[in-house]
Amino acid sequence: MAVEDRDWYREDPPRAVRPAPVVVLVSIVAVLLAVFALHFVGGGGQPNDPEHQSHHDRSFQILPGLEIPISRAPLYAKNDPWQAYLADEQTCPHGEDASAPLAAQAQTMVCLIDFARAQRGLSALQISPLLSTSARLKGEEIERCRVFAHAPCGGDAHDVADQAGYVGAWGENLYIADGRFGAPRVALDGWLNSPAHRANLFDPEWRVHSLYVVKLSSFPGFHDPTLWVSEFGDR
Repeated sequence: MAVEDRDWYREDPPRAVRPAPVVVLVSIVAVLLAVFALHFVGGGGQPNDPEHQSHHDRSFQILPGLEIPISRAPLYAKNDPWQAYLADEQTCPHGEDASAPLAAQAQTMVCLIDFARAQRGLSALQISPLLSTSARLKGEEIERCRVFAHAPCGGDAHDVADQAGYVGAWGENLYIADGRFGAPRVALDGWLNSPAHRANLFDPEWRVHSLYVVKLSSFPGFHDPTLWVSEFGDR
């Protein structure tokens, strides 16, 4: 980025006085900071929905795809009370790998959910093809309407289950986060630390479940987000 030369002072005969190098440098930095401030990435989440908070690293976005890191937040809360419910790498491999193929991440999440439920003496859940369709429809609605909510396009949250032909008791957990915070183990930890989501995970009524995970190209308030939809049923 260049700074246009200016005549700061003029005598007779006219003589251009160029700004000192320090002044030029300060001016460039000020302009860059102004640009950075318009592209600040990080913080936030869903401020009006405490059940759907998520964490971000903080950075300045200069241009799309070009950022300067500011701070790197921890993946888990200090003294996280639910760490014992998170399977280790040997039990559920690649739990913190947000770059793994999505099909592999979904399998890891199934492993993580079954492990967490087992800590409460609950049985593993079977995958339901109908709930798989329902979870996909919900993820597509969120992406299409660009609203992170259980009824992102209006109507009722349960509409996707009806469209899929699922009949029975039904529950749903949602999660969205940037970059490495979208990894399966980190997403599950977010659900475990949320009372409503945790109640869904540990409901003894459930017999089946399914997952949908997608990398969103863009989403309001997020950068490089991963979206998770987890659905549960009793039949």
